[in-house]
Amino acid sequence: MPLALPLLLHLAVAATPTPARLVDIRDANALEVAAVEHADGTLWYLELGNQLLLAGDAPLPASMAVERHFADLPFERLALRSVGCASRSEAPGVVIARGGRWQLRLLDGAAWPAPAAHDERWRAPRPNETLARQHRLDATLAAPADPTIQPIVDRIDTQRWFDDLSQLASWDRSSYGTTELFAARDWIGAQFASIGLAVRTEDFQMPGLSGTITRQNVIGTWTGTTHPDEWIVVGAHYDSRNANLYSTSNAPGAEDNASGCAGVIEMARVLVPAQPERSFVFICYAGEEQDLYGSYAHVDDLAAAGDLARLKAVVVMDMIGYSADAHLDADYESSASMSAYYQRFGAAAATYAPDLHVVYQTNPWGSDHVPYLEAGVPAVLAIESDYDDYPAYHHSTDVPAAIGPYVQQMGGAILKANVAALAEIGGAHVVVVDDRIFSDGWDG
Repeated sequence: MPLALPLLLHLAVAATPTPARLVDIRDANALEVAAVEHADGTLWYLELGNQLLLAGDAPLPASMAVERHFADLPFERLALRSVGCASRSEAPGVVIARGGRWQLRLLDGAAWPAPAAHDERWRAPRPNETLARQHRLDATLAAPADPTIQPIVDRIDTQRWFDDLSQLASWDRSSYGTTELFAARDWIGAQFASIGLAVRTEDFQMPGLSGTITRQNVIGTWTGTTHPDEWIVVGAHYDSRNANLYSTSNAPGAEDNASGCAGVIEMARVLVPAQPERSFVFICYAGEEQDLYGSYAHVDDLAAAGDLARLKAVVVMDMIGYSADAHLDADYESSASMSAYYQRFGAAAATYAPDLHVVYQTNPWGSDHVPYLEAGVPAVLAIESDYDDYPAYHHSTDVPAAIGPYVQQMGGAILKANVAALAEIGGAHVVVVDDRIFSDGWDG
């Protein structure tokens, strides 16, 4: 039987070390990127969001800048490593590019690396592969703002969000702990109640340090005015950790993930007064750092009750505050089959948070969106793109001040994009009359 063309291509590039360039395509348009990727002088390419690894001598347009030259890059020694909890651990080879929560590493030996942690993944790249894609390459024009949604977005208060982040970071929130984790749990419930949500906790079991322990998700529910049986989930984990997963102290978890949990509260504050037509379930999970125990428990409970079909949309926020520089970059991660859903967030960012540069990637793993995707529910993770460079990631130094000077811009941009997208999906609209905001009696 003859070899398939993709396999022949892979064998050909693997056997031929070639000159290559790592190219910045942040300022290029879709036609320019496509032209370079398919030019006669291109032997193979890997598209990684803002970067393009390009083998061959195809000419580049002025919009593309070469970041690095490789005189002789052997394709068979390239490996993709997913980066999450294990991203700071020692790993074979060196990182030559990043994109879509993957590290592209050049291995220094013939042996294929074995995962060093349960959440670490490795795989070989394929020639002519898009690992992550910038939203703007496929949707270059932003839609005009909806005048009934813009006022909701405008009510995002980044200082209030940061104050909530700081309050959560004042507690050690390891799921193995009790006193401070429970204080955070109760505080989240109190915030939900103050917004007017129906509040409950959801028990689940997980392995503890010496046997099974019971922990709680915190849930605040808004019942939709017109379609109460259609639910939208806004979630984030409230537990934290430091470099020692088992430690119950020195785990402030400001970026990971007080930022996301505070984001859930802030989104509730601005969406609920607009009295959405569909129901909203605002949820903060425990047990995420140990293996997504809280979100799996929530999905299991929904399945057991026959309620999974009610879920029309899920947004999970995990690390939304850090940016290494003034370029605000965020990954929106889901399954490839959910493209019509997750692209709504890039479109919302283009209109309502134009400073946010959205990259899509379809290798979902490692956070609380995964259980929903596995159950076939439309779900997306919003995560800032620079978390792998965050010096305090999973350390006791992950305190509010460490998140850096762009924290409110970064967090605010993601929250605005998420609020805009969910206001549309959830049927939350307001009308402005003489500078006053109304939605079924809401006077802003």
